[in-house]
Amino acid sequence: METKPKNREWVKNAAIIFLAVLLVLTFFSNTIMNRSLPEVATAYVQSNSITARVRGTGTVESQGVYEVKATETREIRAVMIKSGQTIEAGDVLFVLGEGDSAEIEAAQEQLRQLKLSYSQTAVGATNYSGQLQKAQSRYDAAVAAEAAALAELNGNPDFQSAQAALTSAQDKLASAQLNYTLANSTAMQSVGNLIFSFNEFETSCSAQGLDTLALNDVEYALNSAREALSAADGSANSVAVAVDKIQSAEQGVLMYELAISASVTPELADKLAALKTCFTQSQNYLVGAGGSSLMDSVNEQHEAQERYNGASTQYEGFSSLFTEKYNSAVAERNAAEAALKSLRDSADDYGRQAALTGLSLQDLKYQIERAQEKLDSLTGGSENQITSNVSGTVASVAVTAGTTATKDQVIATIEVPDMGYTVSFSVTTDQARRLRPGDSAEVTSYYWGSHIDATLSAIKNDPKNPLTNKLLEFDVSGDVAAGAQLTISIGERSASYDLVIPNSAIRSDSNGKFVYVIQAKNSALGNRYFARRVNVEVLASDDNNSAVTGNLDYGDYVITTSSAPIKSGDQVRMAEG
Repeated sequence: METKPKNREWVKNAAIIFLAVLLVLTFFSNTIMNRSLPEVATAYVQSNSITARVRGTGTVESQGVYEVKATETREIRAVMIKSGQTIEAGDVLFVLGEGDSAEIEAAQEQLRQLKLSYSQTAVGATNYSGQLQKAQSRYDAAVAAEAAALAELNGNPDFQSAQAALTSAQDKLASAQLNYTLANSTAMQSVGNLIFSFNEFETSCSAQGLDTLALNDVEYALNSAREALSAADGSANSVAVAVDKIQSAEQGVLMYELAISASVTPELADKLAALKTCFTQSQNYLVGAGGSSLMDSVNEQHEAQERYNGASTQYEGFSSLFTEKYNSAVAERNAAEAALKSLRDSADDYGRQAALTGLSLQDLKYQIERAQEKLDSLTGGSENQITSNVSGTVASVAVTAGTTATKDQVIATIEVPDMGYTVSFSVTTDQARRLRPGDSAEVTSYYWGSHIDATLSAIKNDPKNPLTNKLLEFDVSGDVAAGAQLTISIGERSASYDLVIPNSAIRSDSNGKFVYVIQAKNSALGNRYFARRVNVEVLASDDNNSAVTGNLDYGDYVITTSSAPIKSGDQVRMAEG
């Protein structure tokens, strides 16, 4: 009895389908994986100059506080002041004698209003001749200062030498950049010729019936070399990557030549010889001897950039010292000239205004004298009054009407603006080390229309953090009052640093500040990029960049932004473009 063989056709079909799906997934695995990775933007580490600024916020304090004390134990009949009130020397602060408190308050308010009107009118009065004399003196001084600044600028040999050195460095840098552009273009053309020669060789192999699967890695390496040069940013790293890829491709061709040596026809031998020549030419254009390779132009450009940075730093130092001084003198002379012309053009108007103001002041003075006499009669004279010995602003009042003040008791405090105001805040010792007393600062938190000047007066130990911090103390003047919060910004001197990166690249956690550096790893499917944590110390910062120290090299790529949170060791995808 014959046994009929079982039908196994479906098993063969299933195996074919499975292998086909596996092949497709393997081919597209790199693309699928890249789409799932976080996309990151990068910037490269470079050398640059940083002009850092130290910022902080502090409370305005008066340098002079006058204490008003009771000379004997007396009852406070009336309090004539309140906190925040501006007073003049001789103003009545407290009434100690007899009298009706309501009448005293009314008389005091009438006297205050009259004195206020007198002060406002006096402020509006104009001493024309005095103002004209001051304006003329200001203009004469500004003209002399401008001439002195110009003579100092033109006669300084260091400034002239620095300017000439900067011009020379600029010319050399421009020449080096042009050489790099030409060398990169030549290298790109040679790699293009290499790829064209390879494609002809591969086509000939296929036409002869040879298996060209082993040439896929060569094609990938050549395309990678061209991409490295296309993205070249003037760094030696890009050239080294391209050379490595070309050498890898050359080795692949040599191995393939051995594999097909028995099948090489004369035509194919010619194609192979031409391909080898292209390999040699491309590598010579990239790193060959003779001083005209792309690597030579990269080094030339880097050296020219270093010379330019040094010359620029030296020139900026002299420029800030002399040029800014001259420009400031010119601006002051223009302003003084405009003010003097304005006064001369308004002589008639000032004369009429001065006459009217004089009449108003005479009348107000008479009314003030009568009001003072009425107040004295109600309070019993000066023996029953406590008056102010200074002009200023009432900071605090410690008693109220009806209470008794004991001898030597402080019953009020007065801030004396003539003694000035101060603001202080804490900074790190490293920040304070770059500052000097006398440096000018900028107040960034005052309202439009007001003006406040600030000068660093002292650098002291911070009593709260004496080991790590210093206390910056500033003298402030202008439209300011005690108790106000001011934000002050002061600039450090410009300095050059070897490792400068964008502020957005710096991150921090409980272990300190760090950056993520891109680390490339080669694989059969191309480069893989990974984020590697590098701890850094910030030496100086401005609004955009920071100078750092750490395990970084010039030209390293640091991550500035990412489409998703990342950590050290994560694989990432480089942003396109």
